[in-house]
Amino acid sequence: MMLEQEQFMEAAAGSLEAGTFVKLTMTRYGGGETGLNSLSIRLLKIKGETKLSFGYRYKTKDLVKNFAIAPGLKELRSQTLGVFKSLRLFTTTKDWELTYNKRMQPRLVQLKAAFGETSSGPQGNDRTKKRYIEAANNIYLEALGIANAQGTILKGRESKFKQINKFVEILDSLYKTSSLQDKAVVSAIDMGSGKGYLTFATYDFLTNLVGKEAIVTGIETRPELVNQCNGIAEKAGFSGLKFEAGAIGDSIDQACDIAIALHACDTATDDAIYKGIKAQAAMIILSPCCHKQIRREMDQSREIKRSLQHGILIERQAEIVTDRLRSLFLELSGYHTKVFEFIDSEHTSKNLMITAVKSDRTVDETAVLQEIQALKGLYFVRSCYLENLLFPETLLNPSLASSI
Repeated sequence: MMLEQEQFMEAAAGSLEAGTFVKLTMTRYGGGETGLNSLSIRLLKIKGETKLSFGYRYKTKDLVKNFAIAPGLKELRSQTLGVFKSLRLFTTTKDWELTYNKRMQPRLVQLKAAFGETSSGPQGNDRTKKRYIEAANNIYLEALGIANAQGTILKGRESKFKQINKFVEILDSLYKTSSLQDKAVVSAIDMGSGKGYLTFATYDFLTNLVGKEAIVTGIETRPELVNQCNGIAEKAGFSGLKFEAGAIGDSIDQACDIAIALHACDTATDDAIYKGIKAQAAMIILSPCCHKQIRREMDQSREIKRSLQHGILIERQAEIVTDRLRSLFLELSGYHTKVFEFIDSEHTSKNLMITAVKSDRTVDETAVLQEIQALKGLYFVRSCYLENLLFPETLLNPSLASSI
């Protein structure tokens, strides 16, 4: 091996030992493997063990291989022998760039570090990245019209790219508190997947960021979007991702680890909650849209109309009451819930997110039921759609039904 290549390898091994390694990228592939474009290497924590995660980008698919450190360095060494003609090692102290000219003569240069100290260390379960989904060499982002072939976010699509990464950040934080970390295979269903932006990101997160075998299904009523997304999934090499035509009420008859429903209209969100609970999902992620059912209940009350008077105020109050009842019924079903703003309100007024993670803690059923009763009484709500779905089903304790 030439001196420059040996120095590059020593720098990579040294950064791993010193804890300054951030990532390593390889481009300008010149080997004999058909369709291979680039390779990126990062640290990943899997079941408490630090791995080197190799992400191979092909023209039609992505492939991830995880190695222990020693075998990973051996694999890295084999790739520095002129197979890739441009390699860059990122560390928190300095960067190293190894390139080959047309005569395959190597050139090694030191560069100023592009990342600071907070960028080093294992990813996956041990750190939060500012950007989870990268645009470079991303087949599905290009196909969805978010990035171009050079990995640049297209004008006017910055907010969508930001939303995707924010969603994956939330997904990652929920994953870290769930029981899914110990599972080798994780299943997810996105109910109302639309154009599939977040469905693709979910699959990417599960397979490439936390190293799971993933089975992800997008449910969408519009056949043209189903066909389009299945084509993109095939192009990206996402073999565990599929899209099916159907409505939320028809989905999830089988067990599922992650249930997702974003911007499901009115009681479709309640259908998604019901399906998630029925599937015994470890995580449920919701972004409600429209709250007409509780609004109609509140409209029957003269007291509500007299107190709030204005339609917009009744509408906003109905949204709050509906989503609080949803979170309470999730808590009654054994979930730890959070309700928060998903994206900045300047983008949309429907920006609330409800997350639920299945918990082993004991539920104080009496206290939760009292809160449900008090909230319904305060706003003259006789019943809510989700309540009618859950009771008297055996999903919850049937004896509780008489208390609601």
